[in-house]
Amino acid sequence: MDVSHEKQQLNQLKNYVFVTVAILFLMVFIGISLLFLYFPMIGILDVAYTAPKIAIFSFLISVAFSFLTIKNLFGKLLLIINIVVMLFMLLYGA
Repeated sequence: MDVSHEKQQLNQLKNYVFVTVAILFLMVFIGISLLFLYFPMIGILDVAYTAPKIAIFSFLISVAFSFLTIKNLFGKLLLIINIVVMLFMLLYGA
C-alpha cells in the first residue's frame, strides 16, 4: 500500500516539475516575443540574431516538456498556448 502511494506521489511530483519547467520556458518565449513586437526590426525567423535563437530554443523546450505531461490538463493547456503564441508570432510578428 505504501509503495503504490509513494509511486503516485512521485508521479505527481514529476508532472509538477515538468509543468513548471514548461511554464518557465513559455514565459521566456513570451518575453522575447513581446520584445520582438515592441522592436519590429527583427522577427522570430531571423535566426542570424541571438534573440530569435533563444526564443525558438525556449519554445522547443517548452513544447517538449508539455508533451511529457500530455496526460495532465496543464500539459495540454501549455501545449495549446505554445502553439497559439508561435503561430501568432509567425503570422503577426514576422
